[in-house]
Amino acid sequence: MYGHVGISVCAMLLLLTPAICMDSGLMGLLSSYDDPLMTSLDLAFLLVTHGFDATPADGCVVVVTGNATYTLIPNGNKPGLADVSTNTSTTTDANLS
Repeated sequence: MYGHVGISVCAMLLLLTPAICMDSGLMGLLSSYDDPLMTSLDLAFLLVTHGFDATPADGCVVVVTGNATYTLIPNGNKPGLADVSTNTSTTTDANLS
């Protein structure tokens, strides 16, 4: 019986790992650079070239990952490239330092 539980836990971890890596990859990319002149079109282009599903829309960028949808707003002179909000309206800076 315990063997099945262990296998189930390992399978769940393997399924969840890509989603976790994708979100941390997005946040890592956003926090790695600063560009006060970046527009939403520039940001969308950067994200698409790094393999993200990003679409510019009305001064922001909508990014769809495997497990969430994010709205990114270029943040000008603040650290990082954008302020990030999820579809639950939680906003955070992309500055992880």
